[in-house]
Formats: sequence, structure tokens, C-alpha cells
Amino acid sequence: MAKFIVNTGPNKEVHRTLFTKPACKIQEISSSNRLDTDTDYTVLYPTIYDGCRHVIQKNIVSKN
Repeated sequence: MAKFIVNTGPNKEVHRTLFTKPACKIQEISSSNRLDTDTDYTVLYPTIYDGCRHVIQKNIVSKN
């Protein structure tokens, strides 16, 4: 199983497979815009790809 699901469409989001939530709407990413990989695109291409906002928001709220 891949560690990351990359939305290569207009959103340019990276989802960690272990932390996906229903709000991520992974099933709505078209097969032409979805890449399942073990490479973290937020590290490889930090100016292009962002982490999933649903997971990031949860982590920020839990730290405060």
C-alpha cells in the first residue's frame, strides 16, 4: 500500500493514507489526477504541493 495519495489536479494536495478523513474526499479525485506513491511530494516539491488541509488543521487544533 502506498504511503501517500497525491492529487495532481488543481488542488495539488498530498494525503497520508493512514490519516485520510471523509472530508478529504479521496474518492472524488479522478484517476487521471491521482497518484499513489511512497514519495512525499510536499518534501520533493514544497513550492507546488501542500499537505491535506483537513489533517493539518486537526494537528494545529490539537497542539493549541
